[in-house]
Amino acid sequence: MTLDDIRHLQWEDILQWPIQTKAIALAVLIAVMGVVFWLEFVLPEMHQIHDLTVQTQHLKTQIRQEQRVALVLPAYQAQIKVMDHRFQRFLTQLPDRTQIPSLLDNITLAGRSRGLNFELFQPLHRINQRFYQEIPVKLTVTGTYGQLGRFVAAVNALSRIVVFHDLDITRVPYTGKSLAARALSKQKLTMQCTATTYRYLKHKGNTKNG
Repeated sequence: MTLDDIRHLQWEDILQWPIQTKAIALAVLIAVMGVVFWLEFVLPEMHQIHDLTVQTQHLKTQIRQEQRVALVLPAYQAQIKVMDHRFQRFLTQLPDRTQIPSLLDNITLAGRSRGLNFELFQPLHRINQRFYQEIPVKLTVTGTYGQLGRFVAAVNALSRIVVFHDLDITRVPYTGKSLAARALSKQKLTMQCTATTYRYLKHKGNTKNG
């Protein structure tokens, strides 16, 4: 049977086919219809089901993540409040611009009231960091070991933060002739150091000296 015969095939011709031929033709027709149905209806539905499954899994994962965040959110907020409280309390220990002179006077007073002799009290260039400003002062004081210790303790007890660094303690050279002068000289120490306090900068700026 040629292609032209198939094109001009009539229903009456099909009815005259043998039963075996009709069965084969019916099987082929059913197979073709099945393929068409699969391609036109089943396969698109399967693709859609696959896409929906992927979206569902993604949503489930997102929901689980949000649930975990929701569980830890109260603890996180509480921690933020604690950190903010500590930060605000820390800021109260930093002098503002108007309190710097009085703080430096308090450092001097803490030393002199404990018997120290100030040989050098030299404010250095202030250093701007990202969020704060360093305000260093170079000190040279003379006194006994006990006087130096009480001075450092008194400065640390001030309401404002002051940090001592670059400490260098040496014995005062003996200059007298009497035994009493020699004994007193042996007790004298010279402490050279830098005392630094800090001021909070409300606005960000570039790091520079000034």
